[in-house]
Amino acid sequence: MVPRPELAARLIAACVAGLCLLGAPVLFAQDHLLKAARDNLVVAYPTALASHDESALHWRDGTVMPLSDGIENKSFDALLRQASIADQLRLPYPRGPLQQTPAVDSDPGRFRNTAFFTRMYGDCRHGEVTPHLVSLTWLAKTWGHAIRITSVNGVDQQLRAVSEELDALPDAIKHAAYPIAGTYNCRAVADTGQPSPHSYGIAIDLNTAVSDYWFWRPHNGPIAYRNRMPQEIVAIFEKHGFIWGGKWYHFDTMHFEYRPELLTPQ
Repeated sequence: MVPRPELAARLIAACVAGLCLLGAPVLFAQDHLLKAARDNLVVAYPTALASHDESALHWRDGTVMPLSDGIENKSFDALLRQASIADQLRLPYPRGPLQQTPAVDSDPGRFRNTAFFTRMYGDCRHGEVTPHLVSLTWLAKTWGHAIRITSVNGVDQQLRAVSEELDALPDAIKHAAYPIAGTYNCRAVADTGQPSPHSYGIAIDLNTAVSDYWFWRPHNGPIAYRNRMPQEIVAIFEKHGFIWGGKWYHFDTMHFEYRPELLTPQ
């Protein structure tokens, strides 16, 4: 017999892929998993978030944000451009080594609610992000260049820990972690026009010479998955709350962003 938590996860994965009908038992499982995801969101950002209920997210400063925008059956394109807070939690992130290539349009973490991230980290266009940026030395023993990252939510502390652990890896592995392609950058995502996680100071792009990005290659049809980023590097980032763009169908294997809510065990 399949354990109940594992069965629930399988049912949700099948429904996300459009492979089942949403009967009552499946909806119950989905509601259970979405509640766990909302719980994880609050746990992941304890200094900013106080609690949630079925319809809203409550910030410690008294701000209340609706979890859903009431729009059902959004297209993938709409989810990228107009995600609610609930939308950004719907796809589970597969922590650990990839067991198979990502399914079509399975991009856990790419659905981002702009209001949530702007409230959390500020709007770079209005100068609200830069006061929180701090400098740290990336791979001090190997590369030794300064980078800038936000101090909000202790992102800088987590990235320092990542840097120290990467620096201890064999040269044949850690060469993929430098020179970096960028951290803070007040810009939009190339294919959506929405604020990039780099604009909040929560993302880092590693060595482009050993990286793959779906947008760099012809993509008029199905996307052929490519990756050259060592799993040892991915594991260290995930340990410290960063998700990896190599686990997206629209892969971006140089990209890591701080999203601890997607890595909290359910």
